[in-house]
Amino acid sequence: MTTKYLDCRNCGDMQDFRPLTDEEKAAVRTIVEVRYVHDYWRCTAVGCLRFQRWYAKADGASLPEEFRVPAPPDPAE
Repeated sequence: MTTKYLDCRNCGDMQDFRPLTDEEKAAVRTIVEVRYVHDYWRCTAVGCLRFQRWYAKADGASLPEEFRVPAPPDPAE
């Protein structure tokens, strides 16, 4: 999978971003009210919901809560 190393506003530092899935693209279309979403990318950090254009971090927002990736369970527990 292709990733880009971008500054994530939600995480506060540089993170890997990946292309959106089809379900995420549908959600983004309703959030930012655009049809053309192929240049939006999703932060891969655990728990982060940030999506943004790869060339403009100010042009983005957070996905709905149902797209949150849960943290993996702690093996010590």
